[in-house]
Amino acid sequence: MTKDIASFKAAGDKAVAESLEKIKKDDSGIFIAACGDAKAAGSGPLSGIPIAVSDNISTKDVETTCGSKILKGYVPPFSGKAVDDLTNAGAVIVGKTNMVEFGILGAVSTKGPVKNPLDNTRKGGPSGSAAAVAAGIVPAAVCSDVGGLLRVSASFCGTAAFKPSYGAVSRFGLIYYTGSLDQIGVTATTVSDVVTVMDVLSGNDNRDTTSLPDKMVYSGGKPLSGCKIGIPEEFLEGVSADVMKTFDEAVATFEKLGATCKKFSMNTAKYMQPVHDIIAAGESSAMLAKYDGTRFGPRAEADNWHEMIAKTRALFGPVVERRIMLGIHLLMAGQYNDYYMKSMQTRTLIIEEFESVFKEYDLLISPTAKDVAPELGGACGAGCDQEFSSYSTAIAGVDLAGLPAATVPCGFVGKLPAGLQIIGGYLKDADVIAAAEAFEKAADVKSPEAK
Repeated sequence: MTKDIASFKAAGDKAVAESLEKIKKDDSGIFIAACGDAKAAGSGPLSGIPIAVSDNISTKDVETTCGSKILKGYVPPFSGKAVDDLTNAGAVIVGKTNMVEFGILGAVSTKGPVKNPLDNTRKGGPSGSAAAVAAGIVPAAVCSDVGGLLRVSASFCGTAAFKPSYGAVSRFGLIYYTGSLDQIGVTATTVSDVVTVMDVLSGNDNRDTTSLPDKMVYSGGKPLSGCKIGIPEEFLEGVSADVMKTFDEAVATFEKLGATCKKFSMNTAKYMQPVHDIIAAGESSAMLAKYDGTRFGPRAEADNWHEMIAKTRALFGPVVERRIMLGIHLLMAGQYNDYYMKSMQTRTLIIEEFESVFKEYDLLISPTAKDVAPELGGACGAGCDQEFSSYSTAIAGVDLAGLPAATVPCGFVGKLPAGLQIIGGYLKDADVIAAAEAFEKAADVKSPEAK
């Protein structure tokens, strides 16, 4: 079902119209809104190509809700930097993809769950971005990625995805819930298409204080021949037997390409998940405090200001409410030093260990998710039934250290794909892309129906 950028270019003027028609007929929860009036602002490598963006990236004059009732009716007066970059490169933003409320894992979108295009009885992940690509509606989608929002969705739907080093893509216009962990990434049919879009998005932005000073280059990475690849044993804990089989086959593919793969242990791995959860909760309570009915979205009718805020904030979903309450508790004077500050100190230790590991290894690999896409309404072996957690230790560690990570399909369990995560050192994005592209070509993973 997937189609690459070249296929959409070959369709010419019909490409955008066909994408919009599919979005209007969408009954799988992939999209929250269509952007029928969106237009490209320029010409470039994405000229005439329909692109989707997640519903927490601001789009001028198009409703942006983050999958939450509390932002229903909010229409941004400006577009995010990512949207401007895409349209300036000739892309046409055709739709806003569905997502769990504010990107918080375990929360529920106002649109409901995303159905997997490969099996509509299964989940397509916490974001509809990968499902939009897998369904052939768009060749690429741009999505925020924290806690595995983008990467796990790509793993469930069998697409390629990439989260760049922290700061590589401007977050101006991104409505994030945790400032130090979130980063905008891309999913597409192939790694090559991911790079095409990443080249457009990368670059400095003085409106984002976390933005890197120079444009990231995604070509010229190290070849796999002679490459040292590490496999943290802790990143394999809890992985299902079926997904582990596909991962072992991926390791064998890397070794055939001339890489050396070796398992090792990370001392800080056991702290990655809890540290991620504590920091995310603390930051989200601060980030979400501004949604009170006085600035954005709907305002509840009430007799006084305090009652108005209380009624308006009742529009948050229950998972988001609990996340906010946990965060407030962790940031209280009596808890701050014991939990949040200790987590920040441990985060430094985690970053330092990653830096030490990358002195010995060129890359790290792990399964992206612990299992394939779960059934709709069912618990997820990847950890998505745990509302305060990221999907895995590997994903939590990548977020904490701001590392680049790619996801590519590495096999199938029945007709459901499994994903391989490739992790690089900070600013080593080109090495990650090179490895992902080499693996993609060598493994040539195809669905059972395509064989």
